[in-house]
Amino acid sequence: MPQPAPPDSLGNPTPPYAMAMALPDAVTPRQGLVVDGGPNARLPVDLARCRRILVVRLDFIGDWVLTTPFLANLRASAPDAEITVVVLNRVFDLARSCAFVDRVIGVEPAAAGPVSFYAADQATLASFIADYGNYLFDLALVPRWDTDFNSALRIADGSGAATVIGFSEANTAHRRANNRGDDRFYSAILRDTEAMHEVDHKLGLLAAMGGTTEQRDLTLHLDPADKRRAAEFLVKRLGGADRFIAIAPFAVPRKQVPPERSAVLANRLSETLDLPVVVVGSPVHAPNAAAFLSELKGPAASAVGLPLGASAALIGRASMLIGMDSGPAHIAAALNTPVAVIFNHARSAAPDHVGSPERFAPWGEPSRVLVLRPDEPLAPCTDGCEVDAAHCITQLDVDDLYPPIADFAARFVAVRDPVFS
Repeated sequence: MPQPAPPDSLGNPTPPYAMAMALPDAVTPRQGLVVDGGPNARLPVDLARCRRILVVRLDFIGDWVLTTPFLANLRASAPDAEITVVVLNRVFDLARSCAFVDRVIGVEPAAAGPVSFYAADQATLASFIADYGNYLFDLALVPRWDTDFNSALRIADGSGAATVIGFSEANTAHRRANNRGDDRFYSAILRDTEAMHEVDHKLGLLAAMGGTTEQRDLTLHLDPADKRRAAEFLVKRLGGADRFIAIAPFAVPRKQVPPERSAVLANRLSETLDLPVVVVGSPVHAPNAAAFLSELKGPAASAVGLPLGASAALIGRASMLIGMDSGPAHIAAALNTPVAVIFNHARSAAPDHVGSPERFAPWGEPSRVLVLRPDEPLAPCTDGCEVDAAHCITQLDVDDLYPPIADFAARFVAVRDPVFS
């Protein structure tokens, strides 16, 4: 099954310690109990009795951020358990500081053969390998509602956990096609076909396990070293400025406003707000960032290439962030940075589509999140944008984006002219 891995939206250094383990290629059949979602759903789990819980979350930066309410409530529901989370290496630098879990382990997805696990230090890696290799986990959770592209079920199965819980293959058409037959490898699965935000899906899974769902806010714990690195960047590149616009103009092509438009937008906002601009992105965006920076007329700096944790800390210090449907927008919302995020998914398109803001809008205080999107999809798109290039999003020009973003910014940033419309 192909892994839909977009270019990294921020930098992510590989964890320094690794160990390979052989896993069976065949996944173990289990009971496969299907439980229908809803307020009366009940999965056969006693969280209070669990002593070792494994959470396998093999997705991208934004997905990790949207998982933090689930982890906060899991911690509250199983206060005596040791919780380990396995994430993709590309997310590790952000996940490693999470205070809701006891261990964070990185991995590269593998559908067959050995799997290499990664950690920040040898002791953490050794303790995980001992627990994993000796089948000491009581419970393994795969909290991905849609298609499992990255072999998360294989990692959960390899733990030998007494109980393996996840979402049903019946939840979406894509999952039915790509994960057909996987339900039988879980002890129990939640059949949840309702269209709602990803955070709500995950909290629904926890509620069905008898867990609390009181904590609904995103929480990102940042490493103090990352905060220092962000502060050092601002001193070196912007003379210590404590007010600036962050812009994350890069994403997969269909989710990306043409960069020449984003540069014009950044220039107009920078002039209006009298603020410098900081461009954030991954090292893979370095050539594009250099070209983008050359189009900016006011004070500006590129933070492209900063490690993921330091980039997150920098976003947390910004006066506001302008982003596409990608990880930086979710980080901004989690850190209470006002964020204007531009989606390619039209208002009239399907709310359960993988590109829909109904599922993936930044989850934060509504007054601090602005979602911009076209009204209608462009042919041949119907349910959502499916073209591998900038397509539906090209309907949004600078004159469509600037007025609402400027009005939004005026709530949080002192401006030269507070009237924009």
